[in-house]
Amino acid sequence: MQWNTEWYTPRMWKQGILRGLQSAKREQRWFAAFGTLLGVMLTVQLLLFGLLCVRTVEDMLTTRTDLRLEIEPAATNQEIQDFFVFLQQQPFIAKGTYITKEQAYERMREEDPELITFLEKFQMQNPFPDTIGVTLRSLDDYDALSTFLEQPRWRTVVDPTFLSHVTDQESQVREIMRIVQASRSLTLLVLALMGTILVLLLTELVRRRSLDRCDEVFVEQLAGAHPLSILLPFISETTLLLWLATLASAGVLLLLLWGIPLLLPGIKEGGILSLLSSHIAQDARSFLPLAFAAEFFVTPFIAAGGAWLGISTQLRSRVLSLHRS
Repeated sequence: MQWNTEWYTPRMWKQGILRGLQSAKREQRWFAAFGTLLGVMLTVQLLLFGLLCVRTVEDMLTTRTDLRLEIEPAATNQEIQDFFVFLQQQPFIAKGTYITKEQAYERMREEDPELITFLEKFQMQNPFPDTIGVTLRSLDDYDALSTFLEQPRWRTVVDPTFLSHVTDQESQVREIMRIVQASRSLTLLVLALMGTILVLLLTELVRRRSLDRCDEVFVEQLAGAHPLSILLPFISETTLLLWLATLASAGVLLLLLWGIPLLLPGIKEGGILSLLSSHIAQDARSFLPLAFAAEFFVTPFIAAGGAWLGISTQLRSRVLSLHRS
C-alpha cells in the first residue's frame, strides 16, 4: 500500500489536532485518566519544589558562610588596618566588615537585651572584642582562609584559636552539604522514575483509546493515511489532558504553599526556618514560572512518545495484515 506523502502540510496538522480535541470532548471516561495524570503531575510539581528547596539550602551554605575573626587585644591599629586591607583583596572573600567592640555591644543590646542589662547593672566593662566579619564565596574556600590566617605576620592580629573553630564549623557544614547533595540525587532519581511512569500511563491510555477506535484507525490505513496523521489525534488528546493536569497540579501546589504558613505559624517567628522560608519564597518567584513554562513545552513531546508507544503495535500489525491481503 502507498501512504500519502503530504504528511507535512498545515492542513493535515490542523485536522489531526481538531480531531483529537473533538475525540477528547466526546470521551465520557477520561475523568479517571485525568485523575491519574493529576496525581503524577502533582508529584512532579512537589519534586521540582523539593529541588528548589535543596538548591536554596545549598546556596545558603556555600555563599552565606559568615565567620567572625576575633582581633587580638595587643594588635595595633596599623596592623589591624593592614590585615583588613589584605583580607578584602583575597579572591575567596565575598565581603569583609570591621566590627568594633562598641558596635558589637550595641548589636548585642538588640539581640540579647537581658545580657546588656546585667552588664550595666553591675557596671561591668565591655566584654566584646573587636572582630572582622567574613563571608566566603564558597564552602571550598575554608582551606584558603585557613592558609591565609596561618601566615606568621597575622598571628599577632587574629586569635590563633579561631583556626580550630573554623575546622569544626567546616566539618559541620560539609556534613550538612553531603546530606543536601544526597537529597538532591534522590529527588532527581524519583523525578526520573515519575517521568517513566508518566510515559507508561500515556502509553496505556493511548493503547486503550486506539482499541476503542480500531475501526476508525483501520479505515484510515485502508485510505493510505500517513501514520503521523493517524497519530496526531492521539497526541493532541493526550497533550490536552497533560496540560489540564499540569494547570490543576500547579494550582494545588500554589494552594499548598499558601497554606504552609498557616499550618506552621512558627515560620513567621524568626530563626533559621524563617530565614530559609524567606529565601525559598524569593527563589520560587523566579523558578516556578520557568518550571511551569518548561513543563508546557515538554508536555507535547512526552505525549507524542506515549502515543507512539501506545499505537505503534496496532499500526504495525494492521500494516502487515494489509500487505498479506
